Amino acid sequence: MTPEQLTHFKQMLVDEKTRLETERKMYADDDRTDTEDDAAGELSHSDVNDPADEATNLFDRERDRAAIGNMDRMLGKVNRALEKMDEGTYGLSEIDGTPIPLERLEVLPYALLTVDQEDSA
Repeated sequence: MTPEQLTHFKQMLVDEKTRLETERKMYADDDRTDTEDDAAGELSHSDVNDPADEATNLFDRERDRAAIGNMDRMLGKVNRALEKMDEGTYGLSEIDGTPIPLERLEVLPYALLTVDQEDSA
């Protein structure tokens, strides 16, 4: 991989990391939890709030937690790809060191495996 290609992919990774961190912060800041009971998903305050509203809030919290978890996994892959750049192994499979096609890295710059390896993992 040429130095220009490495620079290109590093910029893609840094941009993706920034995007994920910003989006993750928005989800984390949009905390709908007002009390410990709400955090536990309790509907005991139904005299204050409509049970349907409480169910919607619970669903939204769970969806947000799932989104944050997914972003954390993606950030882990992005950070690992950046580490591989520092190690000089970026673009090589973590399983056997075979080159990851540039076309794949253009679409998924944090790819750590080739398509065949990912399908069998």
